[in-house]
Order: sequence, then structure tokens, then C-alpha cells
Amino acid sequence: MNVLKNKGVTFKIATAIKECTPEGVVLATGEEIKAATVVWTGGIRGNHMLDEAGFETMRGRIKVDETLRAPGHDNIYVLGDCSIVMSPEGRPYPPTAQISMQQAEICAANLVAQIRGSELKKFEYKPKGTVASLGRGEAIGIVGSRKIKGGTAAVMKKIIDLRYLFIIGGIPLVLKKGKF
Repeated sequence: MNVLKNKGVTFKIATAIKECTPEGVVLATGEEIKAATVVWTGGIRGNHMLDEAGFETMRGRIKVDETLRAPGHDNIYVLGDCSIVMSPEGRPYPPTAQISMQQAEICAANLVAQIRGSELKKFEYKPKGTVASLGRGEAIGIVGSRKIKGGTAAVMKKIIDLRYLFIIGGIPLVLKKGKF
């Protein structure tokens, strides 16, 4: 928070927004915040087509079984932002690229297993950590059980971004899209 405060960010934590107007936002307390641009980051919603297709959804997402299939449908797998995967504690995991990539690996293996008539794999999320950029040369994160910040976290964020580009497109995509 201190890094962002030094960059001019004002935090209003646990304050509900009552209304967005062309001039900014009005908080539940009645306080008005003038802003030319308002960015809302209130959550992820899946695709409305899932509701229209007749699936039981929660905010446009399907709560999948342990093999990533839609309940009651042995031949429909649901991944990414359209799926809800519950943790052992009974809370949904956040729909991130990290979990989607892990889901894709299990789904691919399960499609092959289903075609071959063998046992399906159960999805087990293995969090690798999270790193968030705060601007040039600044970031925060948790990698494994270790908290990182500042330049170290910024370098880690860069490595993660380059690794992702490499996974989806190899060296050509890293050279084309990577920022060094």
C-alpha cells in the first residue's frame, strides 16, 4: 500500500459504492469521489451462455465435479472462468490463469482416459504463488510460502510472464511479445 500511496493512490477499504455517475462514484456513506475514469474490480462472472444452455450456475459459472465435469454430464468438461472448483475447505478457488492451466492438463488426460475407457484423474489444485506488478520495478507476491516485494518480486513477475509466453508459443512468441 505504501508504494501505491507514494504514487498518489488513495485507498477506500471496505467502503461500498452506492452509485457510479459521469463525474465519479458515490459511496454508501454519501461521500463523492470525483474521477474521470472508474475501474471496477468486483469479481469474475462466467459466460451467460452457460445459463442459457440450462446448466445450474452460480454467477455464470458451473460448480464442476472432481474430474472437472459438469454435474450430470459425463461428456462435458468445464474449465477456466466458467468453472467453480472447491477447495478442501469448501471455498471456491479464484479463477486465475494458473488454475486454468492446471485444469487444462487434467482435462486433456481425462479426455484420453475417457476415450480409452480408463480411470479419470481427479483435479487437485497446486498453488504456485501469486505476484502482482505495482509499476516499473515494483511488485509484491507470495512464491511458495515466501513473501517477496520490490525489485525481487518485479523480476519474478517478469520471469512468470516470459514463462507463460514460452508455454503457449515457444521462443518465437517470447521474442515477439516479451519485454526485456
